[in-house]
Amino acid sequence: MLSRRLFISACAWFIIKFPSQSYGQEAWTSYRNARFGTSIAYQEFFEPDPPPANGDGQSFTGPEGANFRVYARQNADNETPASHLVELLADSSHANVTYSHIRNDRLTISGVRGNLIYYEAYVFSGRGVLHAFEMEYPAKFKASYDPTVQRMARSFKGP
Repeated sequence: MLSRRLFISACAWFIIKFPSQSYGQEAWTSYRNARFGTSIAYQEFFEPDPPPANGDGQSFTGPEGANFRVYARQNADNETPASHLVELLADSSHANVTYSHIRNDRLTISGVRGNLIYYEAYVFSGRGVLHAFEMEYPAKFKASYDPTVQRMARSFKGP
């Protein structure tokens, strides 16, 4: 009887101490653009769409209408984070901005488009390249997607 209680207690302790990877934890993977070196980590439930012919990036589709794109382009006009923000704010698709921030070579902007929340981050590299991460997801799933977007944004890099 004592050995059975000890066994059950040990099993309970093991389950609490070492939970299953699939329970309550999402699987993550990463994408790196071969042409520009832009990279990001993302949850595996996002499915890659067919890649563009020019190899400038990749778009992904997720559940509940969420999607994101990671791409880069030559910064031929020598845009800065400040000048790009002015350009974005002049565009009607950025009419309902709730947050914008510039720090060094990085611009972040987010807001609402209809029933979607958008988040965009841009890195202006010293190599004349503009790296971009753009995501949209339904506002009703904000609490679920915000931690995902935060982790993706922290992982987003452009050399």
